[in-house]
Amino acid sequence: MTESDTTPTEESQVKKKRPLWKTLIYGFFLCILVTIAGLAVAKQVWDSKFFEGYDADLPFQLEEISKEQIKGDWREKLKLQVLPGEMAPVVFHYPDERPERGAPTIIMLYGIGQKLTFLDSIARSYVRDGFAILGLEQLGQGERKPVGRNTPLDGLLRLRKRSGQTIVETRRIVDYLATRPEVDSENLFLYGISMGAMMGASALAMEPRFKGGILMWGGGDLSKMVSENRNAKIEMKPYQRWLASAAATFFKPVEPLSRIHLISPRPLLFQNALHDEIVPKVCTEAYYEKAGDPKEILWYDCGHENGLSEALIKEIIVDQIEWLHGQTAEIN
Repeated sequence: MTESDTTPTEESQVKKKRPLWKTLIYGFFLCILVTIAGLAVAKQVWDSKFFEGYDADLPFQLEEISKEQIKGDWREKLKLQVLPGEMAPVVFHYPDERPERGAPTIIMLYGIGQKLTFLDSIARSYVRDGFAILGLEQLGQGERKPVGRNTPLDGLLRLRKRSGQTIVETRRIVDYLATRPEVDSENLFLYGISMGAMMGASALAMEPRFKGGILMWGGGDLSKMVSENRNAKIEMKPYQRWLASAAATFFKPVEPLSRIHLISPRPLLFQNALHDEIVPKVCTEAYYEKAGDPKEILWYDCGHENGLSEALIKEIIVDQIEWLHGQTAEIN
């Protein structure tokens, strides 16, 4: 048979013929691409449910645990239904003497390793200056801590859930405070510390009833924050820092840089540590620069955890109270 005698069908079969190894490689890479695309879609769906659960019409189911006077002012502990069937401990300090309209009120979001008991150690400073202050026990902490041993992945997933759910629960606290005669609901402020400041950026952006906020020891660009901070550079190997950066994508919905600019024109006070071993200065600066006006930043000669003397903590609180009085001056 000559070349001219070859039929088109035979030529097509010759062209289509390829080595088995090439077929396997092409199939392998196709599977990888399909898997990556599937995971990306699944992550997008997962992220879209990050802030689910807020219901302004959820009944206020309350359980009063205690009510007592401390140096003439009041401390209440109660449990509040924050989500259907889920009760969370709340501690509320407020002044006995206050304006008829109620006291300007602060909702505090504590940091990653803290508990609600932290509020009792600082509340008196605010109350004696005429402010009420309330704290919510966050998911997975204190009385809401799960029983039993957990894997690192369990902890990561719980922290992700805590990050979104705390913002939902904070909005329910705002609903609740509107029912309390001790509270001036026109003058609500959020005070977030460390992780609480990062969650606080989203809470402030998503809840317009806050008049302003204090964001202490916070920052933006979570991927860089967990992989480029001083502790990570000293204690982690390069591959561990890469893994930490990848894990930060779990928290993309609560990335402060994605919402902090939406808080404006409500005022913000940023308080940050000059020698922060956990939040790199570049992350703080990115966070501050992205925020709209009005805003103010104060720097303190300490670290995130190191160098926090009693005198410095008092100075930090005095600066907060001075700023808060400035925001409420028109009603005093």
